[in-house]
This record gives sequence, C-alpha cells and structure tokens, in this order.
Amino acid sequence: MPPSPAEPSRSSSPRPPRPAVPRALGALAGLALAVVTAATGGAPGFLERELYDQAVSRLLPAVPPSADLVLVEVDDRALAALGERWPLSRATWARAFRALASRRPAAVAVDVIFDQPGPRDALELGEDVLAALRASGLADQPAGAALVADLEARVHAQDGDARLAEALSEGAGVILGAAALTDDVPAMTPVDDAAAAGASLPLPADALRLQARSLAGSLAPLRMAARGSGTLNMLVDGDGVIRRYPYAVGVDGRAWPSLALATALHLTPERAESLRALAATDQGAPLMRLPAPDWLPRVSLADVLHADPDSVGLDLALRGKTVFVGVTATGLHGQSTLPGLVAVPGVEIHAFALDNLRWGRLMLSSGLVAGVGVLETAAVLLAFMLFCRRARSLGAVLRAALLLGLLHLALVGWLAADLGWVVPLVPVWVGLTLMLLVDSVTRADELVRQRGALRRLFVRYPQSTSAGAPTVSAAAGTASDDGSRH
Repeated sequence: MPPSPAEPSRSSSPRPPRPAVPRALGALAGLALAVVTAATGGAPGFLERELYDQAVSRLLPAVPPSADLVLVEVDDRALAALGERWPLSRATWARAFRALASRRPAAVAVDVIFDQPGPRDALELGEDVLAALRASGLADQPAGAALVADLEARVHAQDGDARLAEALSEGAGVILGAAALTDDVPAMTPVDDAAAAGASLPLPADALRLQARSLAGSLAPLRMAARGSGTLNMLVDGDGVIRRYPYAVGVDGRAWPSLALATALHLTPERAESLRALAATDQGAPLMRLPAPDWLPRVSLADVLHADPDSVGLDLALRGKTVFVGVTATGLHGQSTLPGLVAVPGVEIHAFALDNLRWGRLMLSSGLVAGVGVLETAAVLLAFMLFCRRARSLGAVLRAALLLGLLHLALVGWLAADLGWVVPLVPVWVGLTLMLLVDSVTRADELVRQRGALRRLFVRYPQSTSAGAPTVSAAAGTASDDGSRH
C-alpha cells in the first residue's frame, strides 16, 4: 500500500548530524595545547602568564618574613655619606668587608662582580719612585731606608685590589658574583681558566634551561680570597617578568651554581646532595614563590661603615645572619619585575631564591608535573565528551561544562598552593569551550530541523483533510440515494 500523501516517507527525511567528530576535534585541540605546554618547559603556557601572575601575587600564601637573611644595600644615603659615586673604590669595599667580618655573619653574598682592576696610577707612580730610590743608593743610608719603608707602606695602602683580597679572606665566607655570558649579557672578559672561577656542579649541564658560551668573574686574586662565586643571571620572559630563577647554568658542558645555590652550599655543606637535587628540578630553573611585603630586613652600608664598633643594634642585625650585599641606589640597579608587577633590585631576588631553596618552596611545572597536567586535561575533556553524548538538553551540557571548569580550577589551585605543582589551566578551558560550541551548534541545527519537520507536517495535514471531505460527503449522498431507491 503506497504511503499516504499526508505522511512523509521516513526514508526521505534528513538524518540528524553526528557531532562526534567535531566534538573530538575540540577535545584534541585542548589536549594538544596541554602537550605543547608540557613539551616547551611546563606551565604557565600560552595565555596563562597573566593568570599565573595574579594567582601567585594575590591568591597563593606569601613567603613569610625571613629571620636570618639581611640586605646590606648601597643606597642613596650610603653614597652621600661616603661622598663617592658608583662604582665604589676598592678601599671602600675593603673597609666594608672588614666591618662586616667584625659582626661575624654566617655568610656574605655579594651581587657585584669585580672583573676590572682598580685604579693603578698612584700605585705605579709610587713603585717608580721606590725603584729610583733603590737605584740611587739612598735606600742604603738610614734616612733613605726610613723613607723607603714609609713609601712602601703608602704604596701598599694604595693597592686597592690587594687590600680587598685581604678583607675578603678575613670574613667567615664571602661569595662573589659571576656572570654567565649569554647573548643578552653586556660584553665582559671571560675567565681564561673556567675551573678557577669556582667548583662546577655534578649536574647534567645540557639539560639546564639557561645555557651560556662562557663565564666571567672577579679578578683571580679576589676569587682565590673568597669562599666561592655564583652566577647573577636571571631568566626574563618575553613580557619582561621574571618567573623562574636559574639555580644552575650550563657553560661548555659544565654546570655552575647561581649566587643563591653557592651560598646555600657554603652554609650547609652537609645538605649538598639534597640542595643540588632541588636546584636541578625543572631543568635548573623552577618557578619562584613571592615574598611578603618588606620581607627582607635592610641595613644601609653607611650604617655598617660608620657605626660604633660596640653598636649592639647593628651586632644583633648582622651576627649569625646571611648577608646579601647589593646596590639599590636610584638609577644604579636594574629593576627586576616579579609576577604582579613587583619591581625589586636583583639582589633581593637572589635572597628570595636562597630562601625558597633551603625550605623547599619551589614551584614545579615540568617532568612529572607536566605529565600530570596532560593527563588531567585529557581526563576532564574525555568526561565532558562522554557527558555530551548522553545529555538531552543544551542547558545540561552548559551546566556540566561549568562544573568541570570549576573543578579543574579548584584542582589547579590546590596543587599550586599545597604541593607547589603548576599544571596548565587554559587547555582544559579551550577544549571545553570548543566542545560546548560544537554541541550548541549541533543542537541548534537539530532544533531547526525538528521545527521544519513539524511545520511541514502541520502544513500538509489541513490540505489532506479538506481534500478528503468531499469524498466522504459524496459517499454519504450515494448511500442516501440508494436508500431512497429501495
């Protein structure tokens, strides 16, 4: 029996679209973004830096104030009191290190590189006069011998590098700065013998984030007088913000410690193995935790040089403490921007890094953490894809996406706050958004298709009714005529 004109054939009705493929492509896009983030060093990745900055600066607990770290700063007041300009003379530095040594700090980390010799004009003149006196024979006479002895003492006092080396050797432990020569570091003279710059680290140098072609440090006599040296380099992201601290740098196949790591190794040599292991995480440059405001106590170099030797306050401020020395005078230091647009001198970042290292407050984002981030992204997107196949309404799909997004946000926040794991945040949201758009478009198309089918059905139904009415009436009339005939 042929189908009625009022009933459209089922075989001719359009089949509903199948959104499985575009939905899977949306999930794969989010997963691919997570994989790229993991492969390029871990979170924060694409579009995540601003979110990360806001989280670490406002949401995560700040690092508590330090009780045993002190910043001795060459500030504006120190330069005015000394009557000098930067750089300070070697004689002033020698006085400063002797004054610090008298307060018996645990260590002194210096954010300065003495890579150039001090002025030698007066020294060379005095040496020439001494040579002339000895050649003239006056040094053999009593008056000439006294003059030569006095002149030798004066020449010795004018040798600023020698005085500085003596002062460095008197302290409990001075760690000098060094520089890994990368493309963004100003031209400096590299150390001829890299082994003389300090002890390298037993770390895989080629796997470190920061790589350099050579190493520059202080003059050899100063390096020998100090207890070690550490690099002062920073890792600056493309937006000018420092989020990672390089505890180690690779130079020609060898790993060299930063100022923070070199100081930590000097302070606690018994923890050397564990400190090196921590410093090697995240390719030697983990993300930093931010300190609280006024986290680091400060002392002006003017107070160190001009304080009374019996000053109890200064003694309490410095004795047994780890002292970081650096310049903070206006216009003389590069402002380093931390997450949340916090601008601080570089010497403070080295102090933050030391505190994070010794207490294990490192934010990890690569290796195992990156793998966890990829798996978590895949799990969230797979759960949403399965739910979309069973959901009956767009509202249910939207509620599921919102719930999964909030759960993902809570998990990422908990991992960062409690475990220090930074996993990708944006890839899940990208995948959820794409799949939600696919589902919305598909359901909208299905709704339009159903409305069109109903409209066609209701349009055809009145036509078939009006066309069948005369047939029924005619049949009834025929029956009536037949009845009248009988």
